[in-house]
Amino acid sequence: MGYTTIFDGIFHLNKRLFDSETLYLLEFSRTRRMNRNPAILQDVPDAARTAVGLPVGEEGCYFVNEKWDEDSELSIVDYNHPPKTQPGLWCQWIPTADGGGIQWSGTEKFYDYVEWLQYLINNFIEPWGYVLRGEVNWQGEREEDVGMIWVENNVIILPEGAQELLRYAVSPVSVPKVVWDCLQAVEATGVPLTGWYELVDRAVELGHGEAALWVKPNIDKYFDGMERGFEFEGKVIKMTDMME
Repeated sequence: MGYTTIFDGIFHLNKRLFDSETLYLLEFSRTRRMNRNPAILQDVPDAARTAVGLPVGEEGCYFVNEKWDEDSELSIVDYNHPPKTQPGLWCQWIPTADGGGIQWSGTEKFYDYVEWLQYLINNFIEPWGYVLRGEVNWQGEREEDVGMIWVENNVIILPEGAQELLRYAVSPVSVPKVVWDCLQAVEATGVPLTGWYELVDRAVELGHGEAALWVKPNIDKYFDGMERGFEFEGKVIKMTDMME
């Protein structure tokens, strides 16, 4: 199961990474990006991270010493959800062998690759004083799924809107008021949901027919919202506790 995309090319840095930075980015790629309890991690040895001067980060987002609680999983809050600032569970962009660029690790099923590249630029490459440029082509399993990522001076030119893609990937999904009112009503029932179709049925039963019509044409947003929450005018509903 899953979908694999292949990448060809290298993004070049204006100067080589320090060895400590190369090591950290490799460890970052090797570790599953899970939501962790940062309070538990404060005094945990994490040599690769401390060598580059990074904090534990929100929900343990910069932590890479996963072997510390590999068996006990003491610090893990949610195994299947990344820290709220990160777009997925795995980042498969890594430094080149000479530290002079960024390339695909070769690992299958790399999702959110544009968002992850933007994340690396925002959180590591630019703050560390590097400039990234270059072109990398991709080919998905479907023949028509081809494209290019083009970066100049730490800006992703193609695909357009990379910053917005990252923002969307780590934010609750904004919904119209009619949908928000429906979600509140469904949440108030306290009855678990088993699928999107059940939400539609529940919406109709509760008199929210317009919201029910929203779900199917916006099914991707619906599933994103079930993962990250739904937002309306700054308020957020988390529906994960409603799922069986």
